[in-house]
Amino acid sequence: MTTATIISYADIQPAISVRQPDPEMRVKGAPQRTTFSYFVEPAFGLSSGIWSAETGAYKISMPASKHEFFHILTGKVEVSCDSSGAVKSFGPGDTGVIPPGFTGMFEIVETASKFYVVTDRDI
Repeated sequence: MTTATIISYADIQPAISVRQPDPEMRVKGAPQRTTFSYFVEPAFGLSSGIWSAETGAYKISMPASKHEFFHILTGKVEVSCDSSGAVKSFGPGDTGVIPPGFTGMFEIVETASKFYVVTDRDI
């Protein structure tokens, strides 16, 4: 039996990835996105870390099994919903959830960073 322990991000050397949205998903520009993956637990479908991006916009489409909780640290983003046309703005200190099945656009209005937690599990 293993002993459960508290995990501190300060003790983790995160995996870092730098990407741009795929060309077919780009709406405005080609924002470079940097992800610091601090915690990934595939057995539970859980990942979390820090994400940052340059200005620009791209389409997003969440699978039916995936949620994303996020908390904006810096900058400003807008998330627009294809089905309702609703647009939500988020700035420093704002928190949101992108639900399963969501389709829309993610726009980085001002260079931004966020803390995220993603769950991705077939239930």
